[in-house]
Amino acid sequence: MIKCVLFDFDGVIADTEVSNFEYYRKAFHYFGVELTDEDIQRLIGTVVPQYEKVLLARAPRPVPHEELAKKKAEIGNTYENGELYPAAGVKELIAELRRRGIKTALVSSTFTKLIVTALNRMGMTDLFDVILCGDMYSAAKPDPEGYLTAMRYLNVRPEECIVVEDSPNGILSGKRSGAYVMAYTGSTVKLDVSQADCQIASFEPVGQLADAMMKIRG
Repeated sequence: MIKCVLFDFDGVIADTEVSNFEYYRKAFHYFGVELTDEDIQRLIGTVVPQYEKVLLARAPRPVPHEELAKKKAEIGNTYENGELYPAAGVKELIAELRRRGIKTALVSSTFTKLIVTALNRMGMTDLFDVILCGDMYSAAKPDPEGYLTAMRYLNVRPEECIVVEDSPNGILSGKRSGAYVMAYTGSTVKLDVSQADCQIASFEPVGQLADAMMKIRG
């Protein structure tokens, strides 16, 4: 029986990906690099610092990563400065799962400072038993390390867990952990979620979804 549900953040808890890309577009434009729609697909669910090096290689002059980081800090980001709202029904779903005795975790590739700031802004920090961010584990998605680490902290087995993801790398990470993977397709950017065990387009109605989750067998 399911004992824990683990959520990704970007594209699941909050529809951040288009906003994130616009901040990135402004930063890279300053250095003469124009980002494409293909770039946004690659940025989602990947190790951003590694892909930033690929993007900077397009610049007309060499750009140290420190210079990019300074410009990004000047421009801002979704988590600290942008409009930020939880996906419809997700706060209520997490609260309902916890009411039923189900443990909850957040496992994101984004850095801790940004995720904690975003959760504070949305009033969601206390909704998770474990929060694990990209600078808190070494092997990024699609490696399962983040999910397996959260499961270990919560003393649950993979077959007792549901992972909720929206990107191919995130889904593969959840599958490799041994969990049942539910793909959320309600965000603006549509990705390939065909490898997930099932798909949901909304977190509502909350009661019905919570019922369905608790019936899933690993």
